[in-house]
Amino acid sequence: MRYLMYVVEQVLRSAPCSVGILVDRGFSSIDNISSSQVTINVAVIFIGGKDDREALAYASRVARHPRVKLTIIRLLVDPNAESSRLVGYRVILEEQQKEMKLDDEYFAQFYEKHVVGGHMSYTEKHLANAAETFSTLRSFEGQYSLVIVGREGGLNSILTKGMNDWQQCPELGPIGDVLSGPDFSMTVSVLIIQQHKVKGDLDGLDDDFSIM
Repeated sequence: MRYLMYVVEQVLRSAPCSVGILVDRGFSSIDNISSSQVTINVAVIFIGGKDDREALAYASRVARHPRVKLTIIRLLVDPNAESSRLVGYRVILEEQQKEMKLDDEYFAQFYEKHVVGGHMSYTEKHLANAAETFSTLRSFEGQYSLVIVGREGGLNSILTKGMNDWQQCPELGPIGDVLSGPDFSMTVSVLIIQQHKVKGDLDGLDDDFSIM
């Protein structure tokens, strides 16, 4: 297992393109999707960041399949859940205003093209903290065959703050790690997307990681 994680890390760090990691819990065994009359329920989670934007772009291609029903789930910070902890964390958010602007612009264009056009379903959740994020993720059990997430989606958000403290596989990112964990549904497959990194830097990974 440790060697496998080492290989995954090296691929994430060195790949000359965007990367997808599939945690397969039976999705690849669905026979003859093209000819089947069964609808495949797929969700994509969007909190923010370049990996989440890449996940949306990939999901738009998945949604072209006539048997796929895609739901976009956007997780937003509840403006009514202000606290001293959130106010202190806002300093970090202010440093990311450019990234947040890119998120809003990209999502608005995506929504106009795909959701307003009736090609996808959309729901949003207003949450206060990582505990509510975790509960929301657990509520997906049994609803979807595949969930698509960005590897670093929400990495610096109050909605995932503290998740890194108990991550089992940081290579999968905060959301991907929760969805792929043994405590989550064993029937929901997870696709973790990382946008191409020019310099090969990986947030959330230990540079001293070794298989030795």
